[in-house]
Amino acid sequence: RREAGRDTSDLTAPPPPPPPPEPSTAAGAEAIQLAEREGLTLAISSSNNTGYKGVCYNPNQTGSKKYQLSVRVGGKQATLGYFATAEQAALFYARREAGRDTSDLTAPPPPPPPPEP
Repeated sequence: RREAGRDTSDLTAPPPPPPPPEPSTAAGAEAIQLAEREGLTLAISSSNNTGYKGVCYNPNQTGSKKYQLSVRVGGKQATLGYFATAEQAALFYARREAGRDTSDLTAPPPPPPPPEP
C-alpha cells in the first residue's frame, strides 16, 4: 500500500536488529572472541551509548575501568561492576545470563564434557 508517496506495506514488520558494534580495543576484540568460543552472544542494544545491553560509558569514573554494567534485580537497578571495555562488560552480562561463573572475567571457559564410551 502507498501513503503520501511512500510504501507502507512493511510498517508492521519488526525492525531488523542493530548490527553489533565494532570492538573498541584489542581487549574488546578478545572479549568478543571469548564469547564466540564459549558459545555466548553479546546482547546488543541501540538504546545506549555503547551498543551493549546494560553497559554504559561513565567518563567521570576514576581509573581505567569506565564501562559500567547495570541490571534490574527485584525491580531495582544494581551495578554489577566497572570494566575496561564495553565488550568485557557485555561478556560478563552474557555469562551471567547463561548462568555461568562470573567470579573471574578472565577465566577460561569450562572444559567440554568427556565423550561417552
